[in-house]
Amino acid sequence: MAFDSASALRQAGILGGPMTPELEEFYGSLTQEETEVLISTKNRLMAVLPDVVAHSQEWAKPEATQEGFDAAMLCACGAWSGSGHAQN
Repeated sequence: MAFDSASALRQAGILGGPMTPELEEFYGSLTQEETEVLISTKNRLMAVLPDVVAHSQEWAKPEATQEGFDAAMLCACGAWSGSGHAQN
């Protein structure tokens, strides 16, 4: 039986929810060794940072969106990339 990296990542709790076909193809193309590294890294981070992991499980969306703000409008990413400027 062929190794299914996407399935292994889902079982490890790394992947969840719907994905675009491109992401599905990417994760499905990972080797078993690459997949095991990702799973091992996740497990080590959870062991080293249990408080951060516990808090992140409760966080579903940015607090700004809970207050009615559009999170994309509050993100500084556009300032760095220039994507926040209108094209003329």
